[in-house]
Amino acid sequence: MYDTTATHLDLERSGVDTAVLPVGAIEQHGPHLPLSVDWFQGEVVARRVADRLDAYLLPGMPFGCSQAHEGFRGSIFLAQETLGAVVKDIAKSLLEQGFRRVAVLNFHGGNLILKLAVRDLNLSQRLGKVVLVSPAHDASAELSEVLDGYGNEQHAGELETSIMMYAASEQVGPSRVDHVPGVGPAYFDYLPMKEFCPDGVWGRSSLATAEKGRLAVEAMASYTVGYLQDTFARLGVPGRRPPLESTPARGT
Repeated sequence: MYDTTATHLDLERSGVDTAVLPVGAIEQHGPHLPLSVDWFQGEVVARRVADRLDAYLLPGMPFGCSQAHEGFRGSIFLAQETLGAVVKDIAKSLLEQGFRRVAVLNFHGGNLILKLAVRDLNLSQRLGKVVLVSPAHDASAELSEVLDGYGNEQHAGELETSIMMYAASEQVGPSRVDHVPGVGPAYFDYLPMKEFCPDGVWGRSSLATAEKGRLAVEAMASYTVGYLQDTFARLGVPGRRPPLESTPARGT
């Protein structure tokens, strides 16, 4: 795996042609979790994915489209168009310098523009392919085996609390809230979350454990790696190039 601690020569000599970009958000997560949850869990899962793919891991994007969390102080909102444009620019810069496979890993449900951005990227160029994965949503079958209440999970409940208990227990506070509103997820499109989840929690955080967090992280990473390998193969993206040969020193 490579990340931004590598030099440009490290990347050139390696021949690495897969890049991983996690996208999260900075927004409220109830009275017991920090604002950084979506960004933080993205970093945790994406590092495992990039390591198994021997890819170039980019720093996670901390800001997303968190308009649904209006009214909770500290939540940061990007316009959908802004997020889409930034992700497209990042992906284009990778494709133009020889990366043939770009994985965008989304860790915030409100980043709806990412699907359209990825579609536009793939239909507007032939340099490589960009694949979008939302691990907490797409690995639903695997996560339902780990969590007791996965079907009621939307925000700051059993899943995210478990992940934080596993990966950063010191950041988990004692004020757990269990709240599942009598409406469906479509209400995120109609009203600020504070109107139907006044504490900022949709789920049962009291069910969380560090062991569930460990299993959930592994489930999301394993699913994502398998999905990316299968999808890139089906899309006919060439395999990783062999490392570039070293340039002979002058005078030899």
